[in-house]
Amino acid sequence: MISIINNPNSTIAYFRQEDYDQMIAGGINKRAVEKGGIQRLLQELGYGELEIAYKETGQPYFIQDPELFLSISHAKGWFAVSVGSKPVGIDIQTFSSRLKQGQDYFRNEREGSFSEDENALHLIWGAKEAFYKLKEGQIPDLKEEVSMMEILESTLIIDFESNKYRLGYAILENVFLVFTG
Repeated sequence: MISIINNPNSTIAYFRQEDYDQMIAGGINKRAVEKGGIQRLLQELGYGELEIAYKETGQPYFIQDPELFLSISHAKGWFAVSVGSKPVGIDIQTFSSRLKQGQDYFRNEREGSFSEDENALHLIWGAKEAFYKLKEGQIPDLKEEVSMMEILESTLIIDFESNKYRLGYAILENVFLVFTG
């Protein structure tokens, strides 16, 4: 079942492909399954007829409507898109017990208070990924330049260039959905 979140400047849609593992084990090309999942979400939002292309930065966009902004994420059978009237970023991650071991790769010293909280580490990772997409990859040192400041009930507060940004999030079935806008 597709879930939708409406924000003032964007709409987010996400779902889990229940038979994802069976499809991949059955020999269906992973890239084709991912493309199909994203297409299903865009169809649900009314953008299914628009063709997607990619900028040099990797940012997806609609060829027929470049005034709309698009962000895409998928992880192990979970799919998410964000479409907005302003730049957007989205990330979906499945829980990984290995993330805690690799936290020095993405967590900076300002985020040290979160080092023992595995959910917080997943949210930090997701927030940085979503924000990186929002900024179209124009952050030279994501680890050090973007810092998680607060984790509230459904909002994350991050710092970038001494400015505070609010991101939304949801935790679903050991999956972390983080989005801008």
